[in-house]
Amino acid sequence: MNRFAVAALLPLLAVPAAAEERKPYTRNVAIVVYENAQPLDWTGPYEVYNDAARFGAVGGAPAFNVYIVSKTKAPLNLQGLTVTPTYSIADAPRPDIVMFPGGPSNHVYEDPEFFAWAEKASREAEIAQSVCTGAFVLGKAGLLDGLEVTTFHGAIEGLQRAYPKAAVKSGRRFVDNGHVVTTAGISAGIDGSLHVVARLLGRRTADQVANYMEYSWVPEATLATRYSYLNPSADARGQTGQIAEVQAESRNFDAAEATFRGLLKDDPEDRDTWSNLAYVLQQRNDHAGAAEALARSADGAAPGRARYGYYDAAVEYAKAGRDDDAVAMLGKAFAAGFADRTAVAKNPDLAKLATHPRVLPLLAESR
Repeated sequence: MNRFAVAALLPLLAVPAAAEERKPYTRNVAIVVYENAQPLDWTGPYEVYNDAARFGAVGGAPAFNVYIVSKTKAPLNLQGLTVTPTYSIADAPRPDIVMFPGGPSNHVYEDPEFFAWAEKASREAEIAQSVCTGAFVLGKAGLLDGLEVTTFHGAIEGLQRAYPKAAVKSGRRFVDNGHVVTTAGISAGIDGSLHVVARLLGRRTADQVANYMEYSWVPEATLATRYSYLNPSADARGQTGQIAEVQAESRNFDAAEATFRGLLKDDPEDRDTWSNLAYVLQQRNDHAGAAEALARSADGAAPGRARYGYYDAAVEYAKAGRDDDAVAMLGKAFAAGFADRTAVAKNPDLAKLATHPRVLPLLAESR
């Protein structure tokens, strides 16, 4: 989307619908595996949902909590790939999205205990998704009756014979029935999962995931116009944050700064918004302002986030010529666990501080 299209779109986006009472933002995504499951059937969707968890995060809450489930937690041989499930069916969190990959899926639907869990999870989930012959699990659960569905091209006839009340379609990458989403084989699971992301989190998040994966995703023409651009699962604040990100991406930095600062006025402790504001200020060469924003994003954060936030703040203060503030930020970075004592000397913006009398003890302590 170019900056002119964004400029035309923003007035329409700037007034999100009033926030409704919502469930917890993060959805549980259970990827169900079993012996000899097809690797790309499940790793493709896993990648999509795991990346979307980050790109679709709102207010620090990830969009998805993605985990692997099998009958037990014993390691599995998935066609030469050894995988240890995160959960067994006995202790897995209740999924909002449950996904069954292809391969010998009879390991699920012919095992009474495993299938009982799979059927219950599928019926109670917001979305029950299959890839390839994982559709046979949903078929035995009675979830395909009366629906158009699809599966691996080599299993079209077999699925139709097994479940004659379903209309099994060939030549479809995926078919969405709302509660049930079926996809064709192997790589088609990526397309179906990107569609689910676009449906739940908006077209922008799905595009970000596809770009990150370097996956050539072309939404079906009949569906593309139905996707919300902004995240329909986010509240008004989350959508406003997305608007600010679009403004920044279109290099409308003045508008982006104003929008981010408006969000911070309402919630000064929003570390993600401080980080986004820092990026905007960096692009405007406001290094002191960027440093202050980075420091605010690090204050009170977990050590992993704090150490890099303070270090980056030190760099920005050094660029602004505020060496004392840069030294103070380095002190906070090392206190938070920043361990690379060579980073100061190697970074051209910080190198002048490598022999600073207040920095030398910090470097010595970090050996």
